[in-house]
Amino acid sequence: MATPRPARAARVLLPTLLAALLAAGCSTTIAGTPSPDPAPPPTEGVGADPVAWGDQVCGALLSYYRPLTARPDYEGADLPGIKDRLAGYLGEVRGGIDAGSQQLTDAGASPVSGGDQFKASISDLLNRTGTTIDEARAEVDQADPNDVPGFQDRLTAAEEKLRTIGAAQGLEELGATPRLDKAVDAAPQCGELEELTAPA
Repeated sequence: MATPRPARAARVLLPTLLAALLAAGCSTTIAGTPSPDPAPPPTEGVGADPVAWGDQVCGALLSYYRPLTARPDYEGADLPGIKDRLAGYLGEVRGGIDAGSQQLTDAGASPVSGGDQFKASISDLLNRTGTTIDEARAEVDQADPNDVPGFQDRLTAAEEKLRTIGAAQGLEELGATPRLDKAVDAAPQCGELEELTAPA
């Protein structure tokens, strides 16, 4: 059997490659009965305003989710083109993760109970996802467009790594966090994040 030409192979290799990327979201509902919050609010910095703090933390996730949802357009691409566009896409996602991690650092300590755990869960998500994106990018970088079966194997390996991307962990243990809930509800970037991660 003749080896498929790269241009033809480009049209048949990618029907599911990126489908897994958006399968996992970070939409979390924090349940509980409102009660007094014992955390003393900071008197300066971002943490002096719970809404501003929540907005910056949600902005850190947006820095990651925006490029993640901007899927590459492979229309008319041959195998080298597919490799370049996919590598560029993964690079944009990695850049968003790095920017988000810096935003989390800049946000500082939480002014409300539960906020630091919320922030730590997001930091863990970004760190784990960054490692996965790096591993997927390594597979794509090693894909040889002149070796069609090997190229497909590399992209399949990248897809399998991307399927492991999950959501923030530990948020179910927060319990009642009325001030955090209020801050998140009022923060503009948290609202944008909720819309972006809402099930289709």
